[in-house]
Amino acid sequence: MATVPIAQPAESVEQRFRRLAAVWRRETAHLSSPTKMFAHPAYQEIIGLGRDAVPLLLRELELNPDHWFGALRALTGASPVAEEDRGDVEKMAAGWQRWGRENGYR
Repeated sequence: MATVPIAQPAESVEQRFRRLAAVWRRETAHLSSPTKMFAHPAYQEIIGLGRDAVPLLLRELELNPDHWFGALRALTGASPVAEEDRGDVEKMAAGWQRWGRENGYR
């Protein structure tokens, strides 16, 4: 008699985001090129989560500032980082946090 596999519960958007973010961090930690970081399949899959990923990305920036700016731009069409802050991850994260509060995400 064959056994029937037990169905696993579907992964939530947050669970999928956390899994993909961990893969992205692990596999891009050695990269210095934002272009290569953004092109990584896990990063692109996070963008594919759609606007549901925006609050998760903003929370991630709050807890652990990293290069999530391209994903946020792709998902929102916004670009809230001041020209003089470009290249400074902490200041860029602060710009996005401000945008998130002003737009009801935080």
